[in-house]
Amino acid sequence: MRLPFAFTLLLAAFLLLAAIVHPTSAALRRIGRRADGDIEEYEKWLRREVKKRRGTPPSSLQLSYFEGMGLGVRAVEDVQKGEELVRMPLSLVFCRETIQAMPTPFGRYIARPDNQGVSDTQKMALALLYEDYRQDGSLWEPYLHLLPSQLDSTVFFSEEELDELDGLVIAGESRSEKKRMEEQVEYVKKRMLQWEMKDERFAMNAMTIAEFANELNVEDYTLATYLIHSRAWTMKRDKYLLPFSDFLNHDKADFEETSESFLLYHSVEDGFAVMKAEKAYAKGMQVFESYGSNPNHIYLRYHGFLPADNDATCAQFVLSPQRAMRKAKKRDVRMVMDRLFSEAQMEYTVSACVRRSDFEEEPSGRRRVHSQKMMTFFRIMSLSESGAREVKRGRINPRKPGTATQEAAAWSKMAEYIEERLNGVTKRNSGDEALLEKGMLTGRKELAVKYRVAEVREMEDMLAYAKEKAKLN
Repeated sequence: MRLPFAFTLLLAAFLLLAAIVHPTSAALRRIGRRADGDIEEYEKWLRREVKKRRGTPPSSLQLSYFEGMGLGVRAVEDVQKGEELVRMPLSLVFCRETIQAMPTPFGRYIARPDNQGVSDTQKMALALLYEDYRQDGSLWEPYLHLLPSQLDSTVFFSEEELDELDGLVIAGESRSEKKRMEEQVEYVKKRMLQWEMKDERFAMNAMTIAEFANELNVEDYTLATYLIHSRAWTMKRDKYLLPFSDFLNHDKADFEETSESFLLYHSVEDGFAVMKAEKAYAKGMQVFESYGSNPNHIYLRYHGFLPADNDATCAQFVLSPQRAMRKAKKRDVRMVMDRLFSEAQMEYTVSACVRRSDFEEEPSGRRRVHSQKMMTFFRIMSLSESGAREVKRGRINPRKPGTATQEAAAWSKMAEYIEERLNGVTKRNSGDEALLEKGMLTGRKELAVKYRVAEVREMEDMLAYAKEKAKLN
């Protein structure tokens, strides 16, 4: 039956629009292909494979769906603090050791120590995709089906969604990360084709490296990379993606949030990854894991969510010494600033995430480092010609408080900078805040607006404080 020409054009336009609005990866075969019964299949697979390798499967826990959180882990028995939850054989864990032992091209090439320029995260992401793409079946097939095929980290935001964050540091970081992912894909493809030339004898029915390189695309590569970023343990700079603990959702309530406490409950020993309960859970409760005490930009960039209440939130700044020196009118002032930035190890960009309380109190750890960096930067930036002469005579140390006049000048420069940054937030007064309060935003738009509102609030608070300090001094 022939269709009318106008109808044919309309159908073609509809199909084209559908392809644009709902882009999908043609390469992914297993990741995100959930179906009824997949959780049961996964749990059978996990028990069988862990026991086969003399490990201990998680008998007191099981996967469940939770409203508003998706897939998570539920206690099917009472769990005591310190109880061993799972002893996972490393041969089932995506990590450097497992990749080296894979009976695939990756075991021979991708994890080689002389493979400079390819990080462990990249190797794990590529190995994860190799297991997804291969035609002959994967050991991890039931696990791969349960992994998400979409994430809400900002690297996956569309340009329209990133526009909601314009003027904030996270928007620039996310756009740069998109470009970096494209560059990494091109680089690893080139490297893989070089490996292929060295040895073409691979296991029968497994993909050759060239076939894999042809399938590889930036969308899948970015997804796999961020599955590693958001789900893998990081222990002594090594990463471990366990096909169970990565389903635990985040909640930092009652968790000890130090690297030392993490190592008390997570370890790699004698060929096993071992996880213990950090707190007690009654039967039927959702079991959580703390992803750490992080500022909002870490949660959104790497995990794709924002905690409901985050006492670690702060305003993110990227300070440019070169830009500060260009603003100085006198050559000798620029020379002194250059020397001071160099001595303070601030030759290039300086990143800091701070809030008002970091200056009102005596913070410790990361917060103290960041607030000190901010003050050092603006003390240097506020140097006058006479101040530069004092520096030459060794009478001014910008890493320490100066006279009241000098401190007032530093706070004034900080206030100018923050005000300039706030004026650059294009949607600062868009009215989205009211929609957010009424619960009328969803998805990535809600995440972006929620992030922007919190960040702007911290910046406005910092601005008021800097102006107040400039007057007091």
